[in-house]
Amino acid sequence: MKAKMLWRRTAVVLLTLWIGVFCMAVTASARGNVDAGKEASLSIYFGDGGSGFSNVKFDIYRVANISDTGDYTLTGDFQRYPVSLDNLDSSGWRALAQTLAAYAVRDGLNPLQAKKTGADGQVGFSKLTVGLYLITGDFYEKEGTTYTPEPMLISLPSLAEKDEWLYDVEVSCKFDSETIPAFVERKVQKVWKDDGKEDKRPKQISVQLLENGTVVDTVALSKENNWEYTWENLDGGSRWQVTEAEVPDGYTVAITQEGTAFIMTNTCHSESPPKLPQTGMLWWPVPMLVCCGLLLIVIGLIVRYRHGGNNENER
Repeated sequence: MKAKMLWRRTAVVLLTLWIGVFCMAVTASARGNVDAGKEASLSIYFGDGGSGFSNVKFDIYRVANISDTGDYTLTGDFQRYPVSLDNLDSSGWRALAQTLAAYAVRDGLNPLQAKKTGADGQVGFSKLTVGLYLITGDFYEKEGTTYTPEPMLISLPSLAEKDEWLYDVEVSCKFDSETIPAFVERKVQKVWKDDGKEDKRPKQISVQLLENGTVVDTVALSKENNWEYTWENLDGGSRWQVTEAEVPDGYTVAITQEGTAFIMTNTCHSESPPKLPQTGMLWWPVPMLVCCGLLLIVIGLIVRYRHGGNNENER
């Protein structure tokens, strides 16, 4: 009787695990691999309240290659920038987009394509090679308000809701809006992520202030000024960005603008170079690992059954 109950439990466990393996296999099969030879397209909407902003120029840059399993590798001019694509969440991708956008405009990188929005606020880019793309746009002025599009990083293809690769992608551009002032101020604050490795920090770092893509000032941040600086009486009609002139060895940089402040984060990496992101999972080891787990469970149950049987015989 006990043997029957034991094997029934074993059968339930095995069936449950095999169902899990089957579901994972179906998911992996549905996603498939990225087709490197397939062309992709991107459509962007820039507008507010259902009203599109027309005649706004958008630039698109190809930042990284994408493998057939969805892994990114920085490419072209973007390979030289000390940034990390490792384990980024939504805020991390936003910071990376702002960081790369500032470096691209500072260094005068040529976009892959440049187009303007139509009367409906739409702009489209077609015949694109698969990869990771940076999109930047000019600001739009209407009735005393400036609408500034946020830089974006878009993967082509992107994963759709059904976990399938989508090669024709449509997005709405996020933006900041503010009344155009005569003068503005901008603040930069350095944040260090290097707990236990503070001795690696330089005594100071140089931050460049960009006005419409041109470096107009360079300041030194150090412990003496609490790693921060504020520029005052800047032209309210200009676009202001910051870049780190030289990132310390062993560190990466990420810049996020929050209102009038730029948060410039340097992260220390014990290993160099940092690992690139895994946007797709490797599924081939899963069945093997599950089978090994099933085998161990069966062996454990058999040993337990025999041990229990021996105990009964001894009685």
